[in-house]
Amino acid sequence: MAASLRKLSLSNSVSHIRPNVHNQPTCPVRQISCDRTLLAKFSDAHRQELEKEAQPSVESTLLHKDYFGVKKLVTLQDLFHARVHLGHNAGLRHVSMTPFIFGERQSADIINLEHTLPLLHHALNVFAHIVYRGGIVLFLSRNMQILPWVERMAKDVGEYSHCRPWKRGTFTDAANVFGTLPIYPDVCVFFNTQDTVFEVHRGIVESAKLLVPTIAIVDTNCDISNVTYPVPGNDDSPASQRLFIDLFRKTTLLAKEKRKEDGLV
Repeated sequence: MAASLRKLSLSNSVSHIRPNVHNQPTCPVRQISCDRTLLAKFSDAHRQELEKEAQPSVESTLLHKDYFGVKKLVTLQDLFHARVHLGHNAGLRHVSMTPFIFGERQSADIINLEHTLPLLHHALNVFAHIVYRGGIVLFLSRNMQILPWVERMAKDVGEYSHCRPWKRGTFTDAANVFGTLPIYPDVCVFFNTQDTVFEVHRGIVESAKLLVPTIAIVDTNCDISNVTYPVPGNDDSPASQRLFIDLFRKTTLLAKEKRKEDGLV
């Protein structure tokens, strides 16, 4: 009995001397290092999340009224000085162009530039969004005076042009014309809508049949019924045509630069 009591007493004394590992304080240096590591990981994740939120998405650009700043490219005075307001003889007026005509002067129709400017801004904005998303652009014209300008501009901005006679079925019967199904453009830009004096450019009709969006400079003698985004303006004068060509050149470059900045390339 006495031996058992001595053994129990010795065991209690040893357990009293043995340190309590669970209640010992942790090393402050190790704790600080661990906290810093967790804070760094949290900061990196938070920073990446903020950067992702700050970077505009493709859909968010549509909420911006003028994401590419196309309204700064042209003013009403620019249109006037380029003679965009000068139309054809009043006897050649097409009925669909009547709402955009301001009046007559010396038997010639005068285009209302207060209608032209917002329609031009809207067309350039739509065009810029298509280019921003990597869309294929086709520039077209049958005006021999500006043919070299259009082809050179399309080449400079990395897009396509078609300024030669339009072969019937180029879009609507492409399988037989080319022997394969082509990749259609995402938008067609017509700097004039007449193939001849009395005939509409066949590309407009075929684009409408295939639901390919079209942007067109339409003079007072043009039929705008098949044009998606008509822009009333003089399509004959070299000054007005140079203005429109330069505007589409600048808009294309702006959209592609924005695309590169937003990391969509």
